[in-house]
Amino acid sequence: MSIATDPLAGSDLARVPLPDDVYGFGWAEIRYLLGRHATESSRMTVASLGFDAAPTDELVGAAGVASLLARGLAQPEGDHAVSRGEAAVLETVFARAKRWSGISVRDGDTGDLMVVIEDGDIIALLQPRSLGTWFVGLTDAVDRPAEVLARAVEQLRAAHGSTSRFAIETRTLEGSVGTRYFRPDDSGWTVADERDAQPRPVVDGLERELAQLLPGAPA
Repeated sequence: MSIATDPLAGSDLARVPLPDDVYGFGWAEIRYLLGRHATESSRMTVASLGFDAAPTDELVGAAGVASLLARGLAQPEGDHAVSRGEAAVLETVFARAKRWSGISVRDGDTGDLMVVIEDGDIIALLQPRSLGTWFVGLTDAVDRPAEVLARAVEQLRAAHGSTSRFAIETRTLEGSVGTRYFRPDDSGWTVADERDAQPRPVVDGLERELAQLLPGAPA
């Protein structure tokens, strides 16, 4: 039996497929990758992902790297491990990030979150899922960040419906760039600059509106 073969394929206990173009990471794996570099960018990423209050003891790191090694996403070198594949890309983005955009969604009593991180070479999209897991998307469309962000917002809209409310904030190492508050409106959107302000129609498209939060590619 091949290592890559699901021994329970075709049964009720077969592997659960991930969405297209999505990588799955566990909480301890993300915590380990966040701790690989002590940069200002990595510290901002820790806060943006909500890991600033998370445990940092050696057991957490050991669990994270063991999981990556078991999945072929790290390789031992001496007394430490080197990230491989999508884990290596994510580790680099965490350590070199220049811009962070948080998308929060509310629909009644339910909510969702996505964090979009840019380092100038890669855009990573991270979404917390159940039981401490994270879905991660990676793209090199760094010259079209507003397009990437707009596509993510539209996907969240499709998942949560027309009654959902969106708050999108963008930050750099220098501080907050700004926040916009969006609501679906028929086939389009309305937007406000303040949470309780009167919304206005988005007349030139969601991508152009979001571009105001993304002034150029991060330097």
